[in-house]
Amino acid sequence: MIHDYRINYHNISLRPLERGDIENLRNWRNEPGNTTYLSKIPYITPEMQAAWFENYIGNREELCFAIIENQDLHRMVGSLSLYGFSNHACLFGKILIGDVDAHGKKVGVNATKAAVSIAFGTLHYSTVNLFVYAENKAACRIYREAGFEIVDEHLTEDGRREYTMSISRGETTCTT
Repeated sequence: MIHDYRINYHNISLRPLERGDIENLRNWRNEPGNTTYLSKIPYITPEMQAAWFENYIGNREELCFAIIENQDLHRMVGSLSLYGFSNHACLFGKILIGDVDAHGKKVGVNATKAAVSIAFGTLHYSTVNLFVYAENKAACRIYREAGFEIVDEHLTEDGRREYTMSISRGETTCTT
């Protein structure tokens, strides 16, 4: 959905995803090392990516953000989404730090905290939930550091262990 939500937090900024960002996303999603823990999809062509973006801008159920590392790299390094909106809760996810130069710079935890801050402070949700594979240790560590707690564990259709993690308003440590 087209939006204008923005936030700066430590070394990152979140801004709306723009048409000019989609080639970076396509390249990152086509890199096998980046998609181990993401939904399995086939190779993405430029045409497929453009069609996805056109569908996204008309979708009222998802807010996509570009993650900008603004301390050292000064460029887009990844993306994330808020989606699954209900009366009091939304989902956080689809996070991808595709630019390997951004790894090890706390981009994931800071972007997660910033997105949660938008969900609570701007969108006025009381709870943010996410799903993460138990084997994705780096993401689990990031989400715990951002204040999420495991509230459920279940098996996916393909037999992988997955956690539901949650954070409620007042539990976040992001102040802008």
